[in-house]
Parts: sequence; structure tokens; C-alpha cells
Amino acid sequence: MNDTVEVGGHQYRIGRIDARKQFHVARRLAPLLAGMGGAPDRGEGFAAFLGPLSDALSGMSDEDVDYVLDACLGVCHRIQPSGHPAPVMTRSGLMFEDIDMGQMIQLAIKVIQENLGGFFPGAAAA
Repeated sequence: MNDTVEVGGHQYRIGRIDARKQFHVARRLAPLLAGMGGAPDRGEGFAAFLGPLSDALSGMSDEDVDYVLDACLGVCHRIQPSGHPAPVMTRSGLMFEDIDMGQMIQLAIKVIQENLGGFFPGAAAA
């Protein structure tokens, strides 16, 4: 795996979540994806998609959201100007202060696509 993606003007290496953690991430995301079952097609626009997404996200506990984000960001590395990768997460939180919520979510989605795309139909194409 170890795909490289650009988010927020920085290059990141997306790693692999181990199989047990993939299972725990998948079981936490399953209700979210089930709650979005009635979401409109992408062609209907983001505004029509936002309602089901918001409803599904609001049903997740803080602990579940934190688990998913920590698992996803824990396998992300930012490529430094020297070419060396630096972990995005440390035990105390995000390593880089310039990562905002949008970038954090984009990284998490990329990790989910790479690691769970075969488990959740349509996740790899999202």
C-alpha cells in the first residue's frame, strides 16, 4: 500500500491499518454507512447529500469518532522537504498544527478508501 496523496498542499503517505484495527474501524463505520443508505446520488449535489451525512455522523459517539480518526491518522505520514516521512499522529495528538478539520477528514477518508474499500461497497470510488 503506502499510496501518496496531496492534501492541503502537502504530500502524505497513506499506510495500512492492521487487520484487527480494520475490523474495529469497519464496525464503528457500519452504522454511519447504513444511516446514509437513503442518501441521494452524487449527481443531485452536495446539499442533498449533507443531510443524511450529518444525521449519520451525529449518531456516532465521540469515542467512536475518536477511534476512527486515531486509527486512520495513525497510518498517515507527511513527507518532509528532506523527503523523509513524519507521522501525523503522536501520543499527544496531531503532530502538525497546520492540519485543519477539513484536511484531517480528507486524510481519514483516504485511509478508509485504501484500507476498507473492498469491505464497504462504493468506498473505494468515493
